[in-house]
This record gives sequence, C-alpha cells and structure tokens, in this order.
Amino acid sequence: MTNSRVSSAIYLVLVFASGILAGAVGNRLYMVKTASANSTPPRTMAQYRSQLFTELRQRVGTSEKQIAEIDKVLDNAKRQLDALHAEHKPMREKIDHDRVEGIRAVLDEKQRKVYDDWRSERALDNQKKKAGR
Repeated sequence: MTNSRVSSAIYLVLVFASGILAGAVGNRLYMVKTASANSTPPRTMAQYRSQLFTELRQRVGTSEKQIAEIDKVLDNAKRQLDALHAEHKPMREKIDHDRVEGIRAVLDEKQRKVYDDWRSERALDNQKKKAGR
C-alpha cells in the first residue's frame, strides 16, 4: 500500500512540475518582444547639411567663409553623383528588363498573365509608398 502511495505522490509531483515548466516556457514565448522598425523619417539633404555645418562649427571650428566653401564642394559632389546616376540609369533599366523577361520566359502563358498582374500591383504599392514619404 505504501508503495502505491509513494508512486502516486511521485507521479503527482511530476505532473505539477511538468505543468509549471510548460507554463514557464509558454509565458516566455508569449512575452517575447517583437522587433519594430525605426519609425524616424529619413533626413532630407537640407537637414543633413544643417547638422553637418553645425558639427563642423562646433567640433572643427570652421568659419562662415569655410562653411560657404564646403557648401560649394557638396553642391559639386551632388552634381557629379547625379550625372553618374543618370549615366548608369539605362544600364540598370536594361538589367531589370532582362531579369523580368528571363522570368517570363520560364513561365507558361497563364503564369505570365498572373506574374504581370502581380508586378503591376507591386508597382502601384511602391508608388503609394513613395507618395507617403
């Protein structure tokens, strides 16, 4: 009789211990914080320059004349980067076009129609996102 009482007590303790363990693990999984995207909007070029000039004045000790020259250097760099971007745009567009046509070549006619519709939806979503910025 005592043997069955001891084994019953052990089983009872094991059941409660497993319940506590399952509850602890479940609570830990439930309480995990989810990742959130940084909601700060991207800085504009004017904000970037303002912060740069402020830091140059404070940390480096630049004069207003030097700030004006640095502003010209930044304007020149922007023009050069814009020209480079414009120069490579046709190449990027051709690569993108070849990628899309390569995917379309693998698909059958029905899949091409669905793929084209899906790309149109994505293009509209991207336009909405850009407009919301």
